[in-house]
Amino acid sequence: MASPRNFEPQKISKVLKDFSDQKSLNKGLQNAKIEELWHKEMGQNISAYTLSINLSGKKLFVKIKSSTLKEELRYGEAKIVKLLNKKLEEEIINKVIFH
Repeated sequence: MASPRNFEPQKISKVLKDFSDQKSLNKGLQNAKIEELWHKEMGQNISAYTLSINLSGKKLFVKIKSSTLKEELRYGEAKIVKLLNKKLEEEIINKVIFH
């Protein structure tokens, strides 16, 4: 059963936060934020070879179209996880899988 409506005045920031905290919406927003952060932090060269980014659980799946770059990124996986989590300001990612 739906919760009763609250007609008391509220700050728009609280209303938007409550709305975005809905599970399905929050997951989509989180994926969009991570993808935007990936392209910003990894730079133009790596971004150009990135085909897709998807978060499933705590694993970030990144599809890279260059096998050489994929192998180099695997060596820096721990550093990438640490960087992204720091920028996200929470521990969302614990592993990056390059495929």
